[in-house]
Amino acid sequence: MTGRRFRPGWPRSLQGQLVLWLLPLQLLMTGGLAWLFADNYAVTVFHFMDGQMQTLARSNAARTCASLDQPVPQQVPEEVHEGGEFVVQLWCAQDPARQVSGLPSAAVPLQDEPGWHEVWIGDAHWRVFTAPAGTGEVRVQVAQSLFFRKLEVGGRTFLASLVGLLLLPVSVFVLARVVGRASRRLENSAQQLAQRDEHSTAPADLQVPCEIEPLVQAFESLLARLRGALASQRLFVQDAAHELRTPLTALSLQLENLRPHMGGAAAEFEQLQQGMRRARHLVDQMLSLSRQDLAPHATAAPLDLRELLRASIGQAMAEADRRGVEVGFVDAVDGPVALQGQEGDLRSLFDNLITNALRHSPPGAEVELRLTPQWVDIIDNGPGLPETMRERVFDRFFRMPDAPAGGSGLGLAIARQAGLRHGLRIELRGREDGRSGLVARVHLP
Repeated sequence: MTGRRFRPGWPRSLQGQLVLWLLPLQLLMTGGLAWLFADNYAVTVFHFMDGQMQTLARSNAARTCASLDQPVPQQVPEEVHEGGEFVVQLWCAQDPARQVSGLPSAAVPLQDEPGWHEVWIGDAHWRVFTAPAGTGEVRVQVAQSLFFRKLEVGGRTFLASLVGLLLLPVSVFVLARVVGRASRRLENSAQQLAQRDEHSTAPADLQVPCEIEPLVQAFESLLARLRGALASQRLFVQDAAHELRTPLTALSLQLENLRPHMGGAAAEFEQLQQGMRRARHLVDQMLSLSRQDLAPHATAAPLDLRELLRASIGQAMAEADRRGVEVGFVDAVDGPVALQGQEGDLRSLFDNLITNALRHSPPGAEVELRLTPQWVDIIDNGPGLPETMRERVFDRFFRMPDAPAGGSGLGLAIARQAGLRHGLRIELRGREDGRSGLVARVHLP
């Protein structure tokens, strides 16, 4: 998936997207719940407080005007405005000038109409209940600060909202843990899938969410079809190479039998033999490549790399003498050079690289093998290779247009495949001394 499918600034991770969606949603839900709580709690508080005020008014309705002459305890303004204490006001019905109040500074005037009122006295906002004028001697009015009620509702709402706000980091933490665990399982599954190839036949034992299982099953199905197609291709190449080997050998023998009878056509006969040698070399390379594909995992054994290189040089000497090319070996390592691998594959790697260097070196040139603790260099004096083609030449059956005759286009592919099986990397680079030629560097593990 490419970044173009996401809007700028949009997180690509599943965890980031969930947080981006759920965090605002939870904030919105917290705000909505806070509003509902405040509305319902305000109704509850007003209903309860109003009932208390009515009860208090009824309890004072039976008092007489004479009782108004007795002093009453004075209330503290802070307890009235912030503590919600009720302020009871009494008036004598025959003489309204005679009145008693627990908080004279409130001075809420007697309301003309009985019932509920909201009155502003200065900066103070009051909820007032005026009892109906009955047959008693005293008129009763009870007031309570609305600031207290709003403070009560606001405080309770804040505490309720605080619980929701405190749950936000908890939710994000839980979300991160859950998604993180799922992500780690997916990463482990991805690593297991990355280690599988067309030779892996056992079903993958992956612990993935059920939503991901169809994708894994589709991948396994695709891998099975790919495995079948590649197996058919390998068998075809191997069978074709085996079938071609016998008639080519027979043709080579027939050509040798015809040599005494060619007379003046010796040049044409030599060209025919070169073509036959190239065909046999191609068949041998195809068989070597098919054997590598059928046995992708090398059986490791302890080897001495120095002796292995000397054996490859010895085998290449006949070809070097035929082409008039000198082969040198520079050993820059003290002591044995141990390497774990399969001797046949490593011989195939270095044989192909040395043969490729000999083929591209002109007569009288020199091919040098240089052994160092970090790598092995095969250096030739040929025309070199453009930097843009240094990866392309590892493709199977690829040949440069000006490549000398005799090659099959499989040597470097076989060498790279053998190197990959042993953890060796082959790099083609120019010579460091500025002379024409190519360096095939095999990086040691």
